[in-house]
Amino acid sequence: MGVQRQQPKTLIMEGLLGSMSSRILITCPWWMIALDFFYNKLMASHTWLKKASFIALVLGFTFMSILAIWA
Repeated sequence: MGVQRQQPKTLIMEGLLGSMSSRILITCPWWMIALDFFYNKLMASHTWLKKASFIALVLGFTFMSILAIWA
């Protein structure tokens, strides 16, 4: 069996959808960080809550990166 070639339209759609999904994955965490950490009064009043949230955020990013490499 030989390698099948994909249609040009399929490659273009795959590239467009991949670029849109990567943009969402890059920009959304920054909005979450800004809203939760800088504009939340509860976070500003409790230092331990800010530290725990930051650790949870870093762990989430780490697990998602491992999942992206694995998948």
